[in-house]
Amino acid sequence: MLQGIVRFFNLLHILLVVFAKILLVVMVLTIFANVVLRYGFSSGLQWSEELGLLMAVWFSFIAMVLGVKQNLHIHITLLPENKLPPLVDMILRKINDCVIIFVGFIFLRWGIPLVAFTMRSILPASHVPAGWLYIIMPVCAVFLMYEGLTDLLGIDTDDKAVDGYLLGTVSLGRILKGGKNG
Repeated sequence: MLQGIVRFFNLLHILLVVFAKILLVVMVLTIFANVVLRYGFSSGLQWSEELGLLMAVWFSFIAMVLGVKQNLHIHITLLPENKLPPLVDMILRKINDCVIIFVGFIFLRWGIPLVAFTMRSILPASHVPAGWLYIIMPVCAVFLMYEGLTDLLGIDTDDKAVDGYLLGTVSLGRILKGGKNG
């Protein structure tokens, strides 16, 4: 059961990485096309700024989740990292995991009402509900809580296999089988 949940989130993690890549490429191409049209042809894409904003917001939240998964998020180091006693280091890591879970909970708790509230207003150029800007917030909240919880409980999420797949050195079958020897 637990391995199935880990495999499910690993597949979702891979999809998030692919989706983030697509977002970044489409955002850059759309903004580039708008700049060329605006300055080269004195016209532009009315909806490009809204689309760029949507993709930037989505990319930022996805990058945050991926940063937490890879432990690349912003750290504030007050104490020397390698010189702490193992017990103190472990306690500080558990506090860090609890903070990540708490932030995920806040994003979920307040993200859902934010999305519901902003769905009532429409973006002027694209005529898309403004809630689409923030719909990624509760989705990423689930990922944050998952990452924090698995770290807190010491559950092996087989991150090396996921990284290997993203680098092209591990097959998707290895991710689907799970386990160290999968």
